[in-house]
Amino acid sequence: MKVIKILSVILVVFAFISTANAQRRGPSEEESEKFRAKKISFLTEQLELTPKEAEKFWPIYNQAEKENWEAQTKRREIENRVQKENGNLTDKEIIALTKEMVETHKAEALVREKYNKKYLDVLPPKKILKLYQAEHQFLRQMLREFRNRRSDNDK
Repeated sequence: MKVIKILSVILVVFAFISTANAQRRGPSEEESEKFRAKKISFLTEQLELTPKEAEKFWPIYNQAEKENWEAQTKRREIENRVQKENGNLTDKEIIALTKEMVETHKAEALVREKYNKKYLDVLPPKKILKLYQAEHQFLRQMLREFRNRRSDNDK
């Protein structure tokens, strides 16, 4: 249960960063690649992956990231619709949107559940737990960097 809470926080932070970037101008391909490279480096170091573990782990992790991104994209689309309507929705429309939002959260949870099982097939359980902690640490670090850059730009 604690892992699910941690993952939820990670997803919220990641969604915040993604939304903030998209509102600014959207991340360039170069920025996305830098982010991915930093993340891979950070996670590899934190997990202390052996070459054999890394060979099996990264394809699974990359696919999980792709599926999770797709689920998050659907949620962000709903959030954008709500923002565009700016309070001009009927109760019926709001109810439909809340149901769609819940479905996107379910989809994200199913992706996490599916890939947790796959991770356990290639890594020891302690490393899986370390993975979730490291993802959280990484996103907190990126959020701090984002805030610092934003603060520096505002000066």
